[in-house]
Amino acid sequence: MRYDRLTSKAQEALATADSVAHRHDHATIDAEHLLAALLEQDGGVIPPLIERLGTDGAELRAGVGRALAERPRVYGDAG
Repeated sequence: MRYDRLTSKAQEALATADSVAHRHDHATIDAEHLLAALLEQDGGVIPPLIERLGTDGAELRAGVGRALAERPRVYGDAG
């Protein structure tokens, strides 16, 4: 994937998803990490979209947080 061809917001979301995975000690970035990143992105399109749909953003973020907490963690040096 050519990250330089993505918008700055998309690049930011991927970087944040990587940080989310790292904070939870996950070895890979999955859809839940990207969703968490998109939900917390300032100036992104997802938070207003969630609000416009009438969905409780806080509840959605909490659900994603619970899903991430249930995933297996990886500890130690992989190298």
